[in-house]
Order: sequence, then structure tokens, then C-alpha cells
Amino acid sequence: MNDRHHFVVSCLWSRSPNVALVSSGKVYAVGGHDGSEHLGNMEMFDPLTNKWMMKASMNTKRRGIALAALGGPIYAIGGLDDNSCFNDVERYDIESDRWTAVASMNTPRGGVGSVALGSHVYAVGGNDGVASLSSVERFDPHLNKWTEVREMGQRRAGNGVSELNGCLYVVGGFDDNSPLSSVERLDPRLCRWNYVSELTTPRGGVGVATVMGRVFAVGGHNGNIYLNTVEAFDPRMNRWELVGSVSHCRAGAGVAVCSTHISQIRDVGQGSSNVVDCM
Repeated sequence: MNDRHHFVVSCLWSRSPNVALVSSGKVYAVGGHDGSEHLGNMEMFDPLTNKWMMKASMNTKRRGIALAALGGPIYAIGGLDDNSCFNDVERYDIESDRWTAVASMNTPRGGVGSVALGSHVYAVGGNDGVASLSSVERFDPHLNKWTEVREMGQRRAGNGVSELNGCLYVVGGFDDNSPLSSVERLDPRLCRWNYVSELTTPRGGVGVATVMGRVFAVGGHNGNIYLNTVEAFDPRMNRWELVGSVSHCRAGAGVAVCSTHISQIRDVGQGSSNVVDCM
């Protein structure tokens, strides 16, 4: 009998962090804004001990970054502060607890989405300080180089990005005027984007994760209110359906999927500031 359980961790503290899950089974919350200043610090959640621990801080304080884990290290990509959008990229080594700079992106991207797919890290959309972007680029860690790939059909920032069945899914986000319900899928083998079924409601600043063969979209803003609803995409049916809710309405939350034994599941401990949900 399989006694492992996958659960989705959704974090919205006063720091508005970004979240990545790495192969060691730990969840990392990085950067953000605490209501007074931009942050560069990082906290790690261990589901086995149900505790958060402070780790090394990034070199650049920022919010609206994207995180991706590829082969162990964590990449913190882009972001913004009150003055600039960044093309900076930092890589965190878990063993040495240290951040180092790698090659910068070709384009500054605040509110960017990212995911590791194959042997590359993708940076998708975002805002360059002037307008939302449809452009996409990917990082080759062996060459330490970012390369432009085919752009999306829709400009978007604050979008969620996840991987499913070898494809990259980009969910919701904002164009320059309003939140989006559109969803696009990139098959890197064909280097081609196509639209799939739309969300049941527009979601800008949506958190996205893949678990058990479906893409989950958590919270966001629909143009009128912040959302606490969760919907899931089934690629076989090409359909989104509402599947539940989290305790707080939120946008810009970080979402990650963790896998642990059923006997070890409990209420997820809070971070240094505010709210963490488990579903």
C-alpha cells in the first residue's frame, strides 16, 4: 500500500514570498516585501520537523522574483523593487548555504514566472518596467547563458508557470490592464505554443503547482476581489474545475508541492510572519 501523500503548501506572509520545492523535500520561501522594505532573506520549511529555519540571504533584495530548482540548486530570477525591474539571476547551493550570481537574463522581468524543464530553466513573461511581456527565454547552466525561445501568444506578468507531461503551462497573470483567464502550453520538442481551456475565472498573481497529473491554480485576483478558490486542470479532458479553497484570499502567494508519509502530515507551521495553508 502506498502511504505517501502529496500536499500543496501555499504561503502568503506579510513578506509575500516566492516558493520552490527541491528534491530534498524542503520548501524554500525567498525574498518579497514585508510592508516596509524589500527582502533578500530566505526561510526553509522541513515537513518532517514542521519547522521553518532561516538560511542565507540573496545578494539583491527584491519581490516578484521567480524560483526554479534544477538538478539541486535553486535559481532566483528577475524581480523588482520600487525603482527597477531586474534581469539579475542568483543560484543557491544547498550544501554550502550560499548564493552566487550567474548570467543575467536578456530582458528585465518583474513578476516573472519560471520552471525547470529538461536541462533548462525557463523565464516566462513578466514586466520590464514599461509593459507586460510575451517573450520567453531559457537558461543553460552548462553554458551559463540565456537564450530567447518562441514567445507566447499573450503578454502577461504575475502569471503562474508549471510543468506537466514534459510541457510548460503558463496560467493567468495580468496584461497591462486586467487579469487573464487564458492558459498557454509550450511543447519544447515542437517549440510551439498553443492555448488550452481557460480558467473558470481570471487570476492575476496566481500560484500554480502540478500534482498527481493535474495543474492547480491557487488564489489570485480576478479584477474585483482577491480569491481563495482553487481550480485544477485535467489535460485529458482539457478542462478546469473548482476543487476547493484555501483559508485566506490571496494573490502573489508562493505555492509548492511536497510529498511525505501520511503519518507525518500535520498542520503546517507558520513562517516568520503570517499564513501557511496545506491542502
